[in-house]
Amino acid sequence: MQPKTKKFIGIGVTLTITAIAIYLGYKFIDKKITEARLRKAKIKDEKENPIINTESPIIEPNKIPAMIGKTVYPKATGDKYVNVRSQSYVNNGSINNFIGKVFSPNPVGKVLDVVINGEGAVWFKIAPITANLKEDKNLGSANTKATTGYVRQDNVILQ
Repeated sequence: MQPKTKKFIGIGVTLTITAIAIYLGYKFIDKKITEARLRKAKIKDEKENPIINTESPIIEPNKIPAMIGKTVYPKATGDKYVNVRSQSYVNNGSINNFIGKVFSPNPVGKVLDVVINGEGAVWFKIAPITANLKEDKNLGSANTKATTGYVRQDNVILQ
């Protein structure tokens, strides 16, 4: 093979690789731009059409002061217990926020505050009655040293 031929083949291979790289780069950047536009449109849509959580109805702000200091009990229907959490959401994963389980008819604790979490669920921040906290074989032992905890509003009754 002549030196000129090797040179032209080398140039051809280099141009082909460069063209492929430019094409793939364009596709990658185009995909990222499209994803960014979709995220922006989704955020705009969520602002204009917020999702309302109907599982746990929103509490009217003027009713919250009357709830503070009331005793919380697990509902006597369904599972007849409530899990007390260290934050106003459920996390049974590696960072488990389970404090304890309280069975009906035992009181869970006194309401300290009412919290609406990022999912729109209403939670009561409580001072738990630690003697009533029981362990759960799947979630762990009860934390009887907890001074505050959270229970979902739709799993308890106030008295």
